[in-house]
Amino acid sequence: MVGARRLLVLDGHESHQSLEFQELCKENNIYTLCMPPHSSHLLQPLDVSCFSPLKRAYSREVESLIRHHINHITKLEFLPAFKTAFDRAFTPANICSAFRGAGLVPLQPDAVLSKLDVQLRTPTLAALPEAPWEACTPSNVRELEAQSTLIRDRVRRHKSSSPASIIEAINQLKKGAEVMMLSAELMRDRIASLEKANKAASARKQRKKKRIQKQGTLTKGEGEDILAQREVEQQISREERQGGARSGLSRQALARC
Repeated sequence: MVGARRLLVLDGHESHQSLEFQELCKENNIYTLCMPPHSSHLLQPLDVSCFSPLKRAYSREVESLIRHHINHITKLEFLPAFKTAFDRAFTPANICSAFRGAGLVPLQPDAVLSKLDVQLRTPTLAALPEAPWEACTPSNVRELEAQSTLIRDRVRRHKSSSPASIIEAINQLKKGAEVMMLSAELMRDRIASLEKANKAASARKQRKKKRIQKQGTLTKGEGEDILAQREVEQQISREERQGGARSGLSRQALARC
């Protein structure tokens, strides 16, 4: 039977990829063809030459309504404005231009292929296999893991006895070594942080000494004398305040008598 099969071109939307939709197409001899992602502006005639003029024409109609102080557009304003914009955009000339731009009528696949941004990519070289680990003293957690794996493999190849107990001992050694290495790494980070803070504090202290020296030489004895004089002045001030308070209380008592 001629024409028993149909071709359905889709835009690749996820709703078209359901199992029920595929079964329905199969039962009705419909073959589906999905367009590449982000290609509708090149392949669909309406997107090529009709929707953009429609948007511009409708925007002009909305601007006209705003100039007439119609700021809230309801269905009553929308339908006439859209009808006017539609008539201006969907003209025979624009429709023919849309099919011509999409390479459909006349059929010109190069009209679309020439617009595709196809970039050749050099294939990534396969990662080189790492060199096999050789037995040595591990210096970090990763090397410790490689060392433990190497020993376990060697023990498994030893067929004269059961390696279960040896492997368990190696696993325990591995866990203990991991804890010690991680603790050492944390301790190194802590020491580095303290050294940085100590260095900053020393720099601030040095700047403070320089400011004092710029204002004049101050010996240790002079500094102690200044502090002692300040303490004496503060003590005298406290005694004067206390004496004034006692005098005020005495005057109030005499007044009551």
